[in-house]
Amino acid sequence: MRALIIATPVDTHFLPLLPLVRALTGAGHEVLVAGQPDVTGPAAAAGLATATFGEAFHYSELRRGRRPEGLRPIEVVGRPPAQQIDGAAQMWRNHAPYFLYDYLELAREWGADLVIGDHMEFAGPVVAKVLGVPSVWHRWGVAPTSEFMLGQTRMWLGPLCERLGLDSVPEPDLVLDPAPPALAAADAPPARPIRPEPHTGDGTPWTYTAAPGRRVAVALGGYTLDLDGAPLLRRVLDALAATEGVEAVVSAAPEHRAAIGALPEGMTYTEDTAPGLLFPGADLVVHHGGPGSTLAAAALGIPQLVLPQLDETFVAGDRVAAAGAGISLDSAETQNSDAELASAVHQLLTEPAYRAGARRLRSEIQGMPTAAEAVTLLAELTTRQEVLA
Repeated sequence: MRALIIATPVDTHFLPLLPLVRALTGAGHEVLVAGQPDVTGPAAAAGLATATFGEAFHYSELRRGRRPEGLRPIEVVGRPPAQQIDGAAQMWRNHAPYFLYDYLELAREWGADLVIGDHMEFAGPVVAKVLGVPSVWHRWGVAPTSEFMLGQTRMWLGPLCERLGLDSVPEPDLVLDPAPPALAAADAPPARPIRPEPHTGDGTPWTYTAAPGRRVAVALGGYTLDLDGAPLLRRVLDALAATEGVEAVVSAAPEHRAAIGALPEGMTYTEDTAPGLLFPGADLVVHHGGPGSTLAAAALGIPQLVLPQLDETFVAGDRVAAAGAGISLDSAETQNSDAELASAVHQLLTEPAYRAGARRLRSEIQGMPTAAEAVTLLAELTTRQEVLA
């Protein structure tokens, strides 16, 4: 089976697909990853065959927009309303036609038997339908596109599909969802579960030396720091320092460290960003609500302090808090309050209820089908399509 992988041009949209991709290659199937450099760069680093189209998308620069220098998005516009969060799909709906014809030509020439993409890559099902092969969406977080927004997207892409000889905008034949039941959306189209696996990259796992109960991983994400998040990270570190005996590994690229400042005793910088390297062994994870961090901490059974900044990260914080597995500070006022941060850190490190909630999430995830089991589903899907053809 030949599987063509197409993802929206953000590395954190592609990385959640890697366990499935590795399961495909491990089962002897061929995989080709197509997209802009934002996607094919990480894919090539993972040893995968790639086909690159266009220039880098530079998602963080797009999100900066006209926002005043020195202020995080949450400090300018606050928490976005639910409809605006859901409406993030509009960006990717508008992006879908950019390389659709390139992907179609590639899929035809390469002989793709299956097209897999993330749930915001609307070109994938179109390419698959034109070629008469199945398509699959793999969600990358806990806030998938609602049925309403999918309907809007289908309406806007209708004329493009008509030009390709299709009667309507196709839907994927299968949707895979890595969110465990306690974190999954209730207002999204049905999907088959797939167990999330923390991304490990190619680095060395972090070794914690502090006594249990005081080990913390801090990973606010590259986009948070790119969007003037250094002062927030500084406040987080000061809150951790106020708790005696804390050891923390702090993920931050070198270019941000001068703005963050010298680390308190017991804390160490790292350039590693992969949660599968930084989170195992931690008693608390402080992050921004990104899909990789949220699901990795959940899979490992670690309490979470979520400091959302953009779009669906607020939903992630809500779901983690509702599951009893963490605390979400979702306003600029609470995030910028030393007292609120210190209180949240203290609660999460000392109150057993959060550890119990995190363990429940881990148990749910351990009961979800693996990527290897999903490969069996994909093989059956392509076989069924061949029989129908």
